Amino acid sequence: MPSGNLSHRPRIKNMKKVYPYLLISFLILVFPVLVSADGGMVIWPPTIHLDQSAQNAIVAWNGNEEIIILSIDLESSAPSTVLRIIPLPSNPSEIKEGSFDSFEKLVEIMNEKIEETRNQWLKVGRELAEAPAAGVEITFHKKIGAHDITVVKVNNLDYFLDWVKEFTEEKGFEKKEISSEFREGVANYLKRDIKYFVFDVIETGEEKESIKPLIYRFESDFLYYPLLISGISEIGGSRTNIDLFLITKEEISSQAGGYTVELTKEELEEVSKEVSSLFKGEVKVAKTNIYERLSEIKSDLILFHSYLWDRNLTLGSKGMEVKALQQILINAGSWESNIEATGYFGPITKSALAKFQEQNSRYILKPVNLETGTGYFGSQTRDYFKRMSLSAEQKQLTFERNLSLGTRGDDIKALQEILIKGGVWERPDVKATGYFGSITREAVIKYQEKYASEILEPLGLVKGTGFVGSSTRSRLEKSLVE
Repeated sequence: MPSGNLSHRPRIKNMKKVYPYLLISFLILVFPVLVSADGGMVIWPPTIHLDQSAQNAIVAWNGNEEIIILSIDLESSAPSTVLRIIPLPSNPSEIKEGSFDSFEKLVEIMNEKIEETRNQWLKVGRELAEAPAAGVEITFHKKIGAHDITVVKVNNLDYFLDWVKEFTEEKGFEKKEISSEFREGVANYLKRDIKYFVFDVIETGEEKESIKPLIYRFESDFLYYPLLISGISEIGGSRTNIDLFLITKEEISSQAGGYTVELTKEELEEVSKEVSSLFKGEVKVAKTNIYERLSEIKSDLILFHSYLWDRNLTLGSKGMEVKALQQILINAGSWESNIEATGYFGPITKSALAKFQEQNSRYILKPVNLETGTGYFGSQTRDYFKRMSLSAEQKQLTFERNLSLGTRGDDIKALQEILIKGGVWERPDVKATGYFGSITREAVIKYQEKYASEILEPLGLVKGTGFVGSSTRSRLEKSLVE
């Protein structure tokens, strides 16, 4: 599981008791030949291990964009064709072949950092060393090395399931009926607005072989790693073991278990130029291990920023934090409706939240002497969500990409709040939503003209464009600290 300033907890079962909605999930209709955690006593700080005969993943998220580098070894008693299915929250902007060297370099750097920490602790004292997608749209198809990649956007569940049958038959897979578990799992993804699915067909031989990692790059409003789809696959009875590296700018909840180090921009560049391109400065890397029977994994890893939980939510509330709450409730299995996450707090959300509060009563209800969930997102529930979130403050946001009509993310919300505060937002009835629409564009134009000497004049412009490029981004970053 994800971690930050953590104690080492290699078993995912331990984590269910702490925060069931953060159960890590990942993808696969493949053989779960994965990495084993060390047994026995754990020495503090631990040494980071990596098994190349395994599934390994690097997950890097900068608040707006995510990169997953996925590596897996395959072994079969005879030549065969293997299909992996990877659900993603947005259409990947890039899929390319990577190298296992990224994992080796990351482990090397982390171990060096850990050794430095170990020596520092020893100087202090021995006791400190013991610290704790109407229908289906094909958006991409390409052969990349051993991989035959197809990306589809799912807009209708029934169309998609029919498409899967046709696709697998065309690729030569044995004809089988789609299970109810698979249908329910895909429905879960769609309700959470995760509508892009990667189909990766790999031809394997009789000998074990290392398949070069693939790099998936996509936009996401939250740190995300999927495994639910594995639990609903034909190999759900198998046991999985995954080495997972989480890379972010922010602290990851200390409830998660694992070990965290800081990497400089230069060190991250050694690991992966693609991952390094997501960040401007230092990052935090948390390494954790998951060991679980696939069928027992019922949800994905989704981590939001803690500042989303700064206000109480109740019937009638609207906004991106309501949608984030709904996505967590759906992911946790507390949502009993076929309605998707909408961003509006209605009776369905209230009922699901009450169920979630009861599922986690030890942390939410018992401290305030309650036994029944209220369905009100108040201080106690907010505190619980904050503990299970990324600990970045909104003022830490920087504008690392150009922004224009149609883009979404935390940086859009920060932009909108600057525009509101700066008096150029003409719709007091509309709050910051995280979506760049026509209202935002008009406000950006006024902002650019307000600071024309800094934004427009250097470009030889007189009127605002509504496009947030480099000069506008520079001025916005000044506004963040004003």
